[in-house]
Amino acid sequence: MIRRRRNLEAESLAEFDPPISVFQPKHQAGPIILASPHSGRVYPKAFLENSALSAQTLRQNEDAFIDEMLGFARFLDVPLLTARFPRCFVDVNRDRGELPANWLKAANLTSTPRAEMGLGVVPTIIAENLPIYKKVPKAADVQARIRLLYEPYHAALADLILSTRAKFGKALLLDCHSMPGFTLMGQRRPDIVLGDRHRTSCRPETMARLEDLFQAKGYNTVRNYPYAGGFVTSNYGQPENNVEVIQIEMNRDIYLNPVTFHRKAGYARLAEDLHSICRDMLPKAVDMSGNLPIAAE
Repeated sequence: MIRRRRNLEAESLAEFDPPISVFQPKHQAGPIILASPHSGRVYPKAFLENSALSAQTLRQNEDAFIDEMLGFARFLDVPLLTARFPRCFVDVNRDRGELPANWLKAANLTSTPRAEMGLGVVPTIIAENLPIYKKVPKAADVQARIRLLYEPYHAALADLILSTRAKFGKALLLDCHSMPGFTLMGQRRPDIVLGDRHRTSCRPETMARLEDLFQAKGYNTVRNYPYAGGFVTSNYGQPENNVEVIQIEMNRDIYLNPVTFHRKAGYARLAEDLHSICRDMLPKAVDMSGNLPIAAE
């Protein structure tokens, strides 16, 4: 009897059906859109079989439970987009062409230093240079991931932005992430890092309003360091066209045990505060929807 050779890549992709989750309220309350691109926690068995790392280690790269924390979108009647696939499988906060040279030869494209390091749209390492794979995927498999996972996410995001701007005259995307609680040197990071690509992806007053709301809840905040925003922020943030994007990085030490991945008591408070902050942003966003565009600085 001849045994068929398993296609681990096809088996993995089959588990991401659907690849994304989109909540679109019937009657949207305002121009805010919420997104969590890195909280996907479906780790296919076939993917884990080909990984040099344990599922526990791979999860260190995940924005754990941020999608659940944003579940209040249903009560606010604002859209919520989340990815089901993990960031270590496909990173939608990268340009689709950000790949190492060996995967770009056929297309005759130029790689980037970050992609060559293994931190492109299909990563080959996670933090601290840990190789993800026993056997690195083929170029054709990488393109399949981009087609079946990356493209649906960005198509849905673009649709939400366009439909929101059409309804309200503007759109404000809050791209939500989490960050390790401490630096490699053991210093605790700020509670919240707000990124606007150094004042280019949103209007100054929008950033100031969001920062004020976090600080009023008792969180210490920093702008643009060490995270100024990734591809989503730079690609979609066009305040001159009434599309604003702010990347929100939340310190995992507030809400998560990094070893057990159990939620801390701070999880409930952070979720409640995010709900309150987004609710308070809505009237301001609606009031500003008719303003004339302000040029990016």
